[in-house]
Amino acid sequence: MKFARPFSALLVGSLLLSQASCGYTRKMALPRNIKTIYIDTFQNRMTLGEIYAYEPGLEIKITNSVVRRLQIDGNLKVMPREKADAVLEGELTAIQQDGVRFTGLERIEEYRIYLVVNLKLRDPKTGEILWEEIGFSGDASYFVTGPLTVSRGEAVERATERLARNIVDRIVED
Repeated sequence: MKFARPFSALLVGSLLLSQASCGYTRKMALPRNIKTIYIDTFQNRMTLGEIYAYEPGLEIKITNSVVRRLQIDGNLKVMPREKADAVLEGELTAIQQDGVRFTGLERIEEYRIYLVVNLKLRDPKTGEILWEEIGFSGDASYFVTGPLTVSRGEAVERATERLARNIVDRIVED
C-alpha cells in the first residue's frame, strides 16, 4: 500500500495534463466574414418510388430544426436572406429504414431510420458555393416491440433533431 498514494497522484496528474492538451474547440471553421446565415426551406427531392416513406411537412420540420439548432449553438445569427453572409440550401433526397435487431423468428424488433439530404452553403452576394455535401444524414433507432417501443413518427422526429445537429456541426466546425 506504500505505492498507492504516489501512483494515484501520478495518475491524476497525467489525466489532468491529457485533458489540458485536448484539441477540442468550438471555433468556427467558416471564413471570419461569415457571421450571419439564412436557412432556405428544404425541398422534397425524393423519387416517386420512395414517397411511401414520406412524412408530411418533413421539409419544414428539418428547416425549423436547423434554425433552432443554430440559435442554440450561437456561432451564427439566423437572418433574412438579404442580410445574411451565407445561405444554406437543402433538399431531402431519401428516408431509409433498415432492420438492426431481429427476434429468433427473424421478425424485426428494432429499426434505424435515416434522413438523407443534399446541402449547399452559398455566398449570397456572389452565388459561389462555399461547400457542398451530397448524401448527408441524420439517424435514429427505434423499437417496434417490447417496453422500449416507439412510433415511427417519433423516430423521424429524433432523426430530424440529429440531422439538424449534424448540419450545424458541419457548418460551424467542418
